[in-house]
Amino acid sequence: MPNRRMMTLLLLPVALQLAPAQAQQVDMDAMLRWGAAELIHYHIVGVYQARTDVVGDASEIGYADVADRVVIDLDWKLSESKLAGTPKIQNEKSTSNNLRNAEAACLPPVLKGEYEHYELLGISDGLGGALELKVQTTYPAAEVVQFCTGSRKAVPASRDVRPEEFVVPSPVMLAMPLPDSDSLRASPDKKSFVQRKDGWTWTLTPTIKTGN
Repeated sequence: MPNRRMMTLLLLPVALQLAPAQAQQVDMDAMLRWGAAELIHYHIVGVYQARTDVVGDASEIGYADVADRVVIDLDWKLSESKLAGTPKIQNEKSTSNNLRNAEAACLPPVLKGEYEHYELLGISDGLGGALELKVQTTYPAAEVVQFCTGSRKAVPASRDVRPEEFVVPSPVMLAMPLPDSDSLRASPDKKSFVQRKDGWTWTLTPTIKTGN
């Protein structure tokens, strides 16, 4: 493992590249502490809340106010940007409320089962140091109205299984000033990263893992 002097030499150029006002805000002790760590534990909480199409047919649309939540615990080998061990996943059930048509004046869809927005099936190492998430969305059988108030069309149940890329930010960045951006910001206590995208708010809290 690199010693403190070596880590200083490695990380100092990063700090020097910052503007003077930003450089004054760099926490060198935290930067060195994170940079010297070999194994990082990430506690990741994803919370979804958005208007969502809950009908599994590309030609038919039915919206609901959907909420979902997933919790991930994983160990991350910082020097290699790779997983260490098997991540733990906790999927919570989706909730869907206020079903409505794409046109406010038209009759809403009828769901014949439960819509599950986001079920995380697995996590593996992806390309370029990112994670690859295997995600499933489950659409129940549904009925959608034709011509706004006419007869209803039956839509069969379906599932969409897909890979999604997920980038794990280096904890060293918590020691640096980050822009106030939805793509990546630090929490007020500087202990977590917060990312917002496509209805999701992801909070990633790293801690240095010691021992077994």
